[in-house]
Amino acid sequence: MHDERKSDPVRQPQLGDTPPKIFREQLHQLADWIANFREGLGNIRVAPNAKPGAIRAGLPSRAPDEPESFDKIMSDIDQLIVPGMVHWSHPMFLGYFGWTQTGPGILGEMATVPLNVNAMTWRTSPAATELETLVIDWARQIVGLPDKFGGVVYDTASVAIMHALAVAREEAAPSTRKLGLTARNLPRFRVYTSDQAHSSVEKAMIALGLGEENVQRVPADPQFRMDVAALRAMIQRDLADKYKPLAAVATVGTTSTASVDPVADIATICREQKMWLHVDAAYGGGFALLPEFEWITEGWSKADSVVINPHKTLFVPLDFSILYVRDLERLRQVFTLVPEYLRGDTIEAEKN
Repeated sequence: MHDERKSDPVRQPQLGDTPPKIFREQLHQLADWIANFREGLGNIRVAPNAKPGAIRAGLPSRAPDEPESFDKIMSDIDQLIVPGMVHWSHPMFLGYFGWTQTGPGILGEMATVPLNVNAMTWRTSPAATELETLVIDWARQIVGLPDKFGGVVYDTASVAIMHALAVAREEAAPSTRKLGLTARNLPRFRVYTSDQAHSSVEKAMIALGLGEENVQRVPADPQFRMDVAALRAMIQRDLADKYKPLAAVATVGTTSTASVDPVADIATICREQKMWLHVDAAYGGGFALLPEFEWITEGWSKADSVVINPHKTLFVPLDFSILYVRDLERLRQVFTLVPEYLRGDTIEAEKN
């Protein structure tokens, strides 16, 4: 007996993704919503005045059994989500930095999402790999770093500094990657940064097993920059106490005051003591593309690693933090692993 339900596509249950016609309608609706939101952003409240839990209270306590309409979802966004946001792109929001709300940023996100890029290796996405490599080099040229620096994209500068200090740790205590730190009669390592620097330095030291207390906060001068004389004195004191100076972290654009440490002077000390120099230019690095701010890059070429965040002052959507390392092979030696399922791609890349 013939069953019409098996041959009639109209009567078949809709399984899987949104049908193309409906998706097109929803996409146009969402595009109009985005354009209207951007045009009217200056007329809404900058930050919510609600008490904790208010947004959650307006939503079901458990997932719905049936799908809600697209109109209902958009209504929830307008009535619950938008009023519950702190609008960092609002013209009256006078703190921190803007991210994804720029026109090019939104259009770029819309273009990349449907491509479903998996950039694990060159073979899984040649275009993504080569475009990323090219843009990293563009940014290197913009901030004036020599071509001996190679870059890697991370999500945040906090992860980047952890990886930079991991390389410094490996060079100061070889084979740590293989053997770890325990039972090796190693000295206690010290890392120096100003009292205005980001807390990611301590976070990195905790994660690397080097200890939060081994971050030495150097006093700042009246311009909120690291006091170089104080740095030199702290290093000499630690050497006398049998500590091992591992690295210094200089900041270009501190979070609280946007101050710029004297990187060139700090680099001189690092060279003398054979210490790693990391330049945290996550916030201020983007200004280096302006001729009037070229001075902030003084000393960068003497660093071992530099991080900049285009998703801050260059208004690139999250996440786009670039870690540059002098001779990128130093970073690869610490972190590269080639499991069997990636060996074919690696072998092909080595041939080329």
